[in-house]
Amino acid sequence: MKPLRDRRPLSVQVYDQLVEALRKQGRPGDLIPPEIELANELGVSRTVLREALRLLEEDGFIERGVDPRRRQLARPSARPPSFNAPLEDMLHAAVPFDIQIVRSDELKPTSWSMALLELTDEATPLLYRECLFSVGGEPAVSALEIIPRTEDGMPPQLANGNGGGEAQTLLNALGPQFRSKCTATLWRLAAASSGGGSRKGFTRTRADHPVTSLTTVLSRHGKPVYLAKHLLRLDIVALSVGEPPNGFDPASADSP
Repeated sequence: MKPLRDRRPLSVQVYDQLVEALRKQGRPGDLIPPEIELANELGVSRTVLREALRLLEEDGFIERGVDPRRRQLARPSARPPSFNAPLEDMLHAAVPFDIQIVRSDELKPTSWSMALLELTDEATPLLYRECLFSVGGEPAVSALEIIPRTEDGMPPQLANGNGGGEAQTLLNALGPQFRSKCTATLWRLAAASSGGGSRKGFTRTRADHPVTSLTTVLSRHGKPVYLAKHLLRLDIVALSVGEPPNGFDPASADSP
């Protein structure tokens, strides 16, 4: 790998270059070289490298090895979760959510989306949707979802760029028929590396409120067809798969 020389934040450059290297050269379980070695090879500080490695862990590319001081390429889960419901069905709060679609667009793949969706063509058009969940006027969740526009089974209104009149997540809009054919091949909760400064409307969260990220990939017949990265304020909402968590009382949740 060559030292990085462009104007983007160094941690983003390191992240993108490592994603490309891991895709082309790595195998699940392979050890990642020590930080000092990677930092010297890329010509960046260890602080910048650590931020990039945190992002790679957050997105499920790498994980801690048997020795917690070492990192390795993430291994596929032996028992991936089968839950494939939209975010609306996983969240619980003291009062009903207000959902707003803050962005819906067609984008070209990035290194991140190409790697997690296993795309080989950089020209593949992607349908992108970003939603903001608010509870009592307080931003609680930012949902970012991506699906290849060419994917079979996409409802005509989405394929034509019309998301319909209802404000809902992309996975919800894709409908139960699409979701029934999908299984989760990546399901990763982690402390978010940032507070969501790049997410519209979510920037109003206060610094003293920790943010959790949920990265999900749904696959059909072994092929990734859906990618999401959600940011959640778990001081406002509860996240559960299936039924509400044991003992969860919506009235007892923190209110803004």
